[in-house]
Amino acid sequence: MGRPFLGFLIGILVAPALAALVAFSGHFPFQATAAPPRWERRIANLALDPAIERAASGVSCPIAATDENLIQGMKLYRENCVLCHGDRGKPSAWGRNNFYPPAPQLADRGSHDPVPVIYTVVKNGIRYTGMGGWKDQGPDDDLWRVALFLSRIKSLPPAVDSMWKAGTR
Repeated sequence: MGRPFLGFLIGILVAPALAALVAFSGHFPFQATAAPPRWERRIANLALDPAIERAASGVSCPIAATDENLIQGMKLYRENCVLCHGDRGKPSAWGRNNFYPPAPQLADRGSHDPVPVIYTVVKNGIRYTGMGGWKDQGPDDDLWRVALFLSRIKSLPPAVDSMWKAGTR
């Protein structure tokens, strides 16, 4: 056995052993309010995005982005999502500071994801984040309405935008 192979072997055995030692000795932070290390955020995001995109592949929105559907989506968002994801001009301090990872503040920035991806997240939730799945909480079309609204939050039709800005529930 050459030295490079021995170094490789030690590397693949020692790194996981050290990680297990830290994790199982109680030194791994558990608090949702603790800032995660950069490597942890990077690994989580590398795994999460492709998993959601894979789950959303082949899914298409069965309802149109009409003013009525967008208004319904806005109302559903305001009734169910603002506590964690914030309302227009009012980010959620709780959702930003007491979740790991922090809940994205969607009211002011919207989502850059396609409607089927947003729908998939709303329907199924995301494990280990506090984002629960809403699939059994009402009609499937309501989940699509929320996804449509979030996908267009930065470019709402005038009638919907005025209601959004007015804080209509």
